[in-house]
Amino acid sequence: MERFRKEHIPAGSFRAEKQQPVLLQAFLGTCVGVALYDRVAKVGGMIHILLPEPPSTPPHEHPEKYAETGLPALLQELFDMGADPVNLTATVAGGALVAPLSQLDVNLNIGGRSTEIALRILNRHGIRVVKSETGGFFTCTLELDMETGQFAIKPTSLPREEMDKEFSFSPPNSEDVARTINNLKPIPQAALKILSMVHEKRHDIRAITQELAKDQVLSARVLQTSNSAMFAGRIQIESIKDAVLLLGESLLVKLIITAAVKTYFNQTGATGYSLCKGGIFFHAVGCGVAAEKIAAITGRATPKIAYTAGLLHDIGKVVLDQYITQACPLFFRGIHHDGAAALDLEKKILSMTHCDTGALLAKKWNFSPALTEVIRFHHTPEQAVNHKDLVRIVYLADLLMSRFNAGLELEKIKTTNILTTLDNLGLTVLDLPGLIDSIPLSSFDIKDQTSSPTTKVHS
Repeated sequence: MERFRKEHIPAGSFRAEKQQPVLLQAFLGTCVGVALYDRVAKVGGMIHILLPEPPSTPPHEHPEKYAETGLPALLQELFDMGADPVNLTATVAGGALVAPLSQLDVNLNIGGRSTEIALRILNRHGIRVVKSETGGFFTCTLELDMETGQFAIKPTSLPREEMDKEFSFSPPNSEDVARTINNLKPIPQAALKILSMVHEKRHDIRAITQELAKDQVLSARVLQTSNSAMFAGRIQIESIKDAVLLLGESLLVKLIITAAVKTYFNQTGATGYSLCKGGIFFHAVGCGVAAEKIAAITGRATPKIAYTAGLLHDIGKVVLDQYITQACPLFFRGIHHDGAAALDLEKKILSMTHCDTGALLAKKWNFSPALTEVIRFHHTPEQAVNHKDLVRIVYLADLLMSRFNAGLELEKIKTTNILTTLDNLGLTVLDLPGLIDSIPLSSFDIKDQTSSPTTKVHS
């Protein structure tokens, strides 16, 4: 049994703690992590930096996202807890150029600029950096043992000896996949009916609530999510009627679909596509929020439709996740050693991609043509036919999430189409920092991208 619990520090947040048996962890790709510890005062903390500086003028709702404002805030909290700059030591990690690369990654150099700002702030306070592994081309995990004050930077991959082992794996055939689809617990019928109503634009709030009332389990989950994520306990939502009045139709629909999808994604493990518990679901919600933001900025799709499309784009992974645990070493080897894209590896190792299995689910559940096309082509937007802008929006949201919330799931996305996609959506490279800034800080960030904070977590 482990002697301590693990705490994941999401992008755009920090945690400050007194000595206790807790292991702080941040999964880092382009983002930068800074861990600090004072062995005299026995206090320490970690920040997971999303961007170098705010993309717009103050005030900023979440200063913790940025190196320029978040690191000083963490330092001040540590000072208030008794830390002394003379006794503080720091470890800095991340800021990678995550393969596969494009010239755009090199030009933006977001991780590099975040690192420079962080080191400058630490130097200004006279804080000694005992270890720094930044840049490069691979993701890593930054750890701080809050009981001993020990730092660690670990590659997000299998040990070298595991990578070099020979593995035998028999890929599933079409009958295996069909059987798996039938055995998985599907998205509830009530949620699918509501989703169909929304996408066919033939709904009203009364019809939605009537349909939701048919599924007591889903109704309970929606109320639970409403109370935990929306108002952090300040207002108690006790019925669907209360939820309608307080949240409105649009947000209520998002909560229904999100609660249903979370249940479906819970059928994945933590050793397949997800590299931490709930990694695929977090990625899905992040893509939904980012896609909604891109749709609103560009006007190329209805924002609530874009949110749903982003949320559902990876449903095929739930099917393949039932097999990928056995093939995980092969995926790690391909991604971290060979630099291959996940879609190519799926085809090579599993004989099908999550886009293929997702399209089967979309057909089985009678998804709209728009959603089906997103699920099938979100990695290859150039192949989209009738809903090109929506597919491009989800592709861009998926790419941003994979780069700036690296480590939560096993996937690398080709950047071949990014410049063309930006141009087709009427965007430029200069718009990217603002889009990155919209990436949610937690899986609860549906309403206004603010999560219910837990003790000492700033997000």
